[in-house]
Amino acid sequence: MRQTPGKPDRETLRTQYEVERLTTRQLGEMYGVRHITIRRWMNAYGITARDSGRGLANRGIVPPTAEELYDLVHGQHLGYRDIAARYSVDFTAIPHWLEKHRIPKPHVWDTRRKGRTPKIPSPEELRHRRAAGESASSIAASCGVDKRTIIDLCRKLEVPIDRDGWNGGKRYQCRDGHEARSLYEQRVDDWLTEHGLAHEVEPRYPFDSRYKADYRVGDTYIEVWGVQDNPAYTQRKADKIRLCREHNIDLISINMWQFAKGRRWWRPLIRLSQQIPTERLF
Repeated sequence: MRQTPGKPDRETLRTQYEVERLTTRQLGEMYGVRHITIRRWMNAYGITARDSGRGLANRGIVPPTAEELYDLVHGQHLGYRDIAARYSVDFTAIPHWLEKHRIPKPHVWDTRRKGRTPKIPSPEELRHRRAAGESASSIAASCGVDKRTIIDLCRKLEVPIDRDGWNGGKRYQCRDGHEARSLYEQRVDDWLTEHGLAHEVEPRYPFDSRYKADYRVGDTYIEVWGVQDNPAYTQRKADKIRLCREHNIDLISINMWQFAKGRRWWRPLIRLSQQIPTERLF
């Protein structure tokens, strides 16, 4: 099919019409043609026109202006999903809006750092934190840099790099063959095994692949919060809990203090054994 100058390809037009929910008139203004031309392009591409009254404007949704969008992305450093949630559109609409207004796309680290200047730890601080068993990932998150930056710095300063994780990366063997990162996680893993609950170790959350839980049983995620007095860990914990709440993710939290003698740390897990079919493994 011969492309008309300025005419978008099928996938671009489909995304703008079906995902971004732009109207044919808005698309016509974008491409400098009449809305009836957009209709002809859609027919040629096999894109079905929606019923009248279902576009963004007719849904009462007003896309951000160029100034508003620039502030959201480069001023407030919001991610695509956060912006999309404000306007009730799919997050894939945001890069199209940026392109439409000729606004440069943000670097992923600009968004993560929220405009803060990254802080490189001093050699003494790095040696102390690594000696204490803190992972390269945790140090990187607290300093606003990526994990590779910390690893490279460790190598330059000849600071030992163990398997990532707390306790120098030490792992504890579970009854089902899994390896736990702490004695607390080992107890949870063994409890799930003993009660016949199939479980996934370190599953990624559906809302953001950068975040992982400790376990997943069915659609329920389990976090064993085993670190205290660490700002980076505390912030990441708060972020996970907030995101699970916002995305209606079923989360069970078990804090390290619940493992104290006499406390029934396993009580939050009881409902799983009541709701999910079990398999006796022993």
